[in-house]
Amino acid sequence: MDDLREFTSGGASAIQFQDELKAVPKARLLETFQELGLDQIRIPNGHLLAAKVDCGFNYNQIRKLRRWLKKYGVAVESEKVSRQVAKGLLSNITINAECLPFTVKTPNGTKVELLPCAYLESLTTAIFDNLSRSASSGKLTWHKDSIWEEEVWVKILGDHGGGSFKMAFQPLNKLHPNSKSNTIVCSVFEAKDNRENVTTGTKRYAEEIKELQVTKWKSPDDTSYSIRVFASSDYALLSLWYGISGACGVHPCLWCEETKTGIRQPKSERQTCSKRTLDSLYSDHKRFLEQGQGNIKKAKNFKNVIAPPMFDIPLNQVCVPGLHISLGLFHKFFKLLEAELQDLDIILANHLTTHILLDEEVDAAEVMMDPTLHGLTKYVEAADQARILEAEAAALTEEIESCENDLTWIFYQEEDDFDEDEEDDVPIALLQQNAVELEEDIKCFLEKKDKLLRKAQDIRSANKITVAEGPLSKQLDMVLKKHNVKRQAYHSQSFIGNHVQAMLKDKPIEDMTTIIVAIVNELVDSYDFPLGMRERAKCLQQKYEKLFKLFAACHKLYSHARPMKEEEIRELGRSNSQPYFLHSLSSLFYFSAYINVIL
Repeated sequence: MDDLREFTSGGASAIQFQDELKAVPKARLLETFQELGLDQIRIPNGHLLAAKVDCGFNYNQIRKLRRWLKKYGVAVESEKVSRQVAKGLLSNITINAECLPFTVKTPNGTKVELLPCAYLESLTTAIFDNLSRSASSGKLTWHKDSIWEEEVWVKILGDHGGGSFKMAFQPLNKLHPNSKSNTIVCSVFEAKDNRENVTTGTKRYAEEIKELQVTKWKSPDDTSYSIRVFASSDYALLSLWYGISGACGVHPCLWCEETKTGIRQPKSERQTCSKRTLDSLYSDHKRFLEQGQGNIKKAKNFKNVIAPPMFDIPLNQVCVPGLHISLGLFHKFFKLLEAELQDLDIILANHLTTHILLDEEVDAAEVMMDPTLHGLTKYVEAADQARILEAEAAALTEEIESCENDLTWIFYQEEDDFDEDEEDDVPIALLQQNAVELEEDIKCFLEKKDKLLRKAQDIRSANKITVAEGPLSKQLDMVLKKHNVKRQAYHSQSFIGNHVQAMLKDKPIEDMTTIIVAIVNELVDSYDFPLGMRERAKCLQQKYEKLFKLFAACHKLYSHARPMKEEEIRELGRSNSQPYFLHSLSSLFYFSAYINVIL
């Protein structure tokens, strides 16, 4: 057959054979392969391990996937082979695991426990190994000269979540430097990220990070590169790494020595302040120990530096936590809007219970069946119960006043100089007995009155208008749902990054703010609510639409993974310097400090 194909095809027997196979119907061809046992697909060794890493599978999930693939004729490497491949890839990396003493909070205080910690023995070796492999496969990039051609950039980062703290590094000379696949964990421990625990779990890398910045990395083609190290994390961990008190201190900024009060002032009114450096941090900490005796209460006198920097990474190479800024500010603005809407809900509810429902011509049941006002049913019922108790207390007040008048008359009779022989005179002993009885009655009435008023107050307090029930405040959750955004169940019901990104677009902002005016206009038109509600709703709509759009403009300028252009930095400064926006940010003082450093 081979000779015949060779002769027929003029020497191209392989092509001849392919043409013969193409002539066979696909179903028949597959059936033949199945009969011969040739229908199995073989995935090369190492690819299943790559799938495990890329998809975040554990070995138990990989076993299930392997069995499932086998049913469809797909053969993959065994677990033994996967582990051998992984071992080969990690042959240059030493990983240690041990129990270390970490502090743990308990109901009875803080105690020290031995908890597991896993870490790479050499951070430098791991970074160089990653760079060498990436260079060999052609995956290193200098992002169109955004990174200097003679340098390689590496970012050190840390984060606590899921009960454990992770420290990792990211080589930034990659196409997607912030991706999950480019994040290599170098230390992990199961404890909170307080100063003692982070020091115990990661201090081993302090000297390595210092030496790494003066070390040259030689690529496979013998080109030498300097290493520039950056630090990135949330503001709390950055403060911990660099030894300052944090955002609540008198000197809250990591990059400058401005005070909290100064940061809240417009930039034009601030005095010139010094920028922090590693040297200034070490100097302030030395003074804190020598002059302040290490007393935390005196930290403000030493620029709030209470510990030495953990890693010697220059402060101009510390990444501003843009994501955390956006999450914090959006949550703050959202809660402010929610609080103002709740205030309006209270006004609506009070007017409803004190005016509208008391009108004899109004059908209370029909009003409360309105979908917008139905959430106030519980509040209205509680107000009715409280009003009954307060009416009973008011009746007791009249009784008390009557008894007090009678008691006053008795005192007057006792003091009056009258002749006891007259028939109209009442004996002194009887007057005194009546006075005692009246005093006891007054005391009893006062106790009953106080009890009724407290009960009425408790009923009102227990049935306050919640965000989920208020006619206006509950609309915000509907807007969030419309845009597929959810609050977190914990963390003060804050938002995740993707959801903030979604809500800082024009349409969601307009939906959040215009709903106020629409609902208030509908209620004022339908019921006898004050006309002033319209104007107040309109003011809120304009105020928060402007605020969210100003913030969205700032967020768009700094919330990205690429280097900021000069024009973007200037535009961010202009947007952030608008008086209205700065006034709204006054309670979030360190944001202005971040922008001050960037500019």
